Amino acid sequence: MVDIKEVMESEEMRDVVTALDALKRRWAPSHQVTDHIRPTVLALVGKYKAKEILQVLLDSKEYYPGYKEVLAASFGGWLIMPRERRVREILMVHAALNHMHDTEWKLGEAQLSLERDITARYILTSMDFLIEIYDSLGGYQAFAQNPSFEMMWIAFERDEKVINTAVLAMTFLHHAIDQFSVRGRPFIPSLNKAVLVLDELKATKPPFPYKEKYVSRSLLHQRWSQNKQTLALLYAASTIRINRKTLLQLILDGFFSYENHQPYLDIWVCRARYVAAHIFARMGDPDLERKTISLIGGGHATAFAPQKLSIVETAAFNTAFRNVINI
Repeated sequence: MVDIKEVMESEEMRDVVTALDALKRRWAPSHQVTDHIRPTVLALVGKYKAKEILQVLLDSKEYYPGYKEVLAASFGGWLIMPRERRVREILMVHAALNHMHDTEWKLGEAQLSLERDITARYILTSMDFLIEIYDSLGGYQAFAQNPSFEMMWIAFERDEKVINTAVLAMTFLHHAIDQFSVRGRPFIPSLNKAVLVLDELKATKPPFPYKEKYVSRSLLHQRWSQNKQTLALLYAASTIRINRKTLLQLILDGFFSYENHQPYLDIWVCRARYVAAHIFARMGDPDLERKTISLIGGGHATAFAPQKLSIVETAAFNTAFRNVINI
C-alpha cells in the first residue's frame, strides 16, 4: 500500500513541485491583483456583497482566470433571487465548470497525457482557481451533484414572472413620464399607477394571457418592496439586446457570464443610473433611488427610450391614464 505521507515528503515530489513552479512562472497567465477577496467569501459567506462584486466586474484589473466569471454568475443569481444563497452557489459551480471545460478545449482533441493534464490543470486553470474556487465550492462532490440548468429554470419560473411583471410596470411608468412630462403636466409616478395598467390588461377582451406571463399585484408589491436595489438593473437589462435576446433573458436563463457580456456592463450600469434619476427620483419612495445608487455608484447616466408597447398594452395604458391624457 502506498504511504501517502512518504510520497508527499519525497525528494521526487520536491522536484515535481520545483518543476511546476518553473512552468507557472514562465507560462501561467499573470494577474496583477494579489490582495483580492475569495469569490466564495464575497458571494456565499454572510450577506451577499453585491456592491463589491459589481465593482470588481466593472474594473479593468486583471485577476486569475475564472475569478470574474464565477463572480458574474453569482451576481446574475442574486439579481433573480437575492435571498437564495443556494442559487448563487449553483450558478457559480456552473461557471467554474465552464471555465474548466474551456481550458481543456484550448488543448484541442488528443489522447490524455501527463503533459496535457499538467498544462490544463496547473497552467490554464491555475492553482489559484483550484484552491479558491474549485476546492472552496466543495470539490468533486459538489460539482458532480450540481443541479442542471433545466432544474434551475423550473425553480426560477415564479421569480421570472415576478421580475417580468416588475419590468412591465416600470416600462409603463417610463412611458408615462416621457409622455406627460413633455406636455408640461406634473406627473408623479408610482407603482400603484402602473398596477392600474396591469389591471386593464387583465380585463382585456378577448382575454390577455396575463396569468401565463405575469403575477398578482401582491407578489409584485412584495418583490418591489423587498428588493428595491435590484429593480433598476433588471429594467435596464431588459432594454439591452444581445443577438436575439435581451440581457435580462440571458440572466433569467442563468447564462449571464463575464466573458460573453463584459462589453455590455458599462452601458447596463449607465442605463440603471438613468432609471434612478429619470423614474425613481420622481417617485414618493426615496429608498428606490438611494439603494440603486448605493449599489451601482454615481457617475454617467445614459438616457434611453422605453420599449415600444404592443397594441393591447397601448390600449390598456391609454385607458388607465385617460384622465391624465385628457387634461
